[in-house]
Amino acid sequence: MVGNPSLSDLLTAWREAERRWERRGTIEDIRARALEVVAAWVAYQDAALPADTDEVLLVADDEQVYVGSAGGLTRVLGYDVIDLIGERVQDLAAPDLHATTPGQWAQFLAEGRQEGRFRLRAKDGRLVSLRYQARAHHPVPGFHMSRLWPED
Repeated sequence: MVGNPSLSDLLTAWREAERRWERRGTIEDIRARALEVVAAWVAYQDAALPADTDEVLLVADDEQVYVGSAGGLTRVLGYDVIDLIGERVQDLAAPDLHATTPGQWAQFLAEGRQEGRFRLRAKDGRLVSLRYQARAHHPVPGFHMSRLWPED
């Protein structure tokens, strides 16, 4: 694909990544292909969102490690995606939420969905209050997506 891929091209890439993920393989192969699905899903979401969005999409794995992001991450929190990858949910949570984050995460995984309010530490150290909606095992099992918006 030369230039900016169309939403149709990105959707096709996402579906092709899912087909590869569905094949048999070692645990390592399946995880690598799952990360390809996440990357394709993120690329599709990023292209589908308005360029000036304040909506942030974050994807974390079962160990609460961020593996992808789309939307207004830089605008809202000041991070580039490369800064975020490998950080843990608890690492970016407001300090007063560190003790409750693991329990909240366990509840989220058990229920499959969660919404509410959360505060994250921006790259410059500010604490940003956000509303969120989270879905477990999306876009692929073992990975979990949150949509966040700055509180007005």
